[in-house]
Amino acid sequence: MSGLTLIASYPKSGNTWLRAFLASHLRGGQPIDLNVDLARIANLSARILQDRHAGLEHADLTPQEVALLRPLTSRRVAHDQPDFYKTHDCNFVPPGAREPAIPADAINRVVYIVRDPRDVAISLAHHFGWSVAASVERMADSAFRMGRSSPCLNMNVEQWVSSWSAHVESWLDAAGLRLLPLRYEDLLADPLQRFTELCRFLDLDDTRQAVSRSLEASSFSVLASQEARTGFRERHRASNAPFFRAGGAGGWRSGLAPELAERLAADQGRVMARLAYR
Repeated sequence: MSGLTLIASYPKSGNTWLRAFLASHLRGGQPIDLNVDLARIANLSARILQDRHAGLEHADLTPQEVALLRPLTSRRVAHDQPDFYKTHDCNFVPPGAREPAIPADAINRVVYIVRDPRDVAISLAHHFGWSVAASVERMADSAFRMGRSSPCLNMNVEQWVSSWSAHVESWLDAAGLRLLPLRYEDLLADPLQRFTELCRFLDLDDTRQAVSRSLEASSFSVLASQEARTGFRERHRASNAPFFRAGGAGGWRSGLAPELAERLAADQGRVMARLAYR
């Protein structure tokens, strides 16, 4: 493997489920420990990783300096530690920077997971402890960032996420990338077929037996049960629900107020139509 293999998505779109599958698959379909084995697909924006490859502490930098440094650090990680990485970064050039946080020449290939933004809004609200209305507003905000370090030092450096529509198109329309787009809803509807496509794209064992074994080890019920027993360190400190809360599709029909569904359709409608979210 040469370069970064990215598992990219807007937050709360299925990234963790896909990482859990890969963590199991890379261990021959064995059960995983959420708090140990998910580190096999680390967050590219993790502060400890960024500090190590940049050779300095990002806590000493301004947000603009972090944005300017991140492309260089991504190239160092790609050269020194090529592997699978999670990212929620938008693939456009952040304000004040000269390149995207993860430049194309550092990337081997990208798996991009997209989910109906109406379900994303509900999941974001539970994860961050926001109101659903606040989630809808942030999803339309081109300045939306994660990883800011006030009032305490964040585990990750700052990531520019942008709006839901901009994030999606920044990856789907990126020129020159080896990219596999996956809809979360399709993963749920036909997991064996879709995860087989994933394994084939990543040059992993794509036999029916191997994929089925890894799917069983990373099923939502298995992950939710483990979180209930041992907790999950990636659960946000402000969350008002388990990380593995529902895991379905179409929950917005009963869980999203009509006026908020209409606002999302107004804000994100063009890209929703492109992805057949009606």
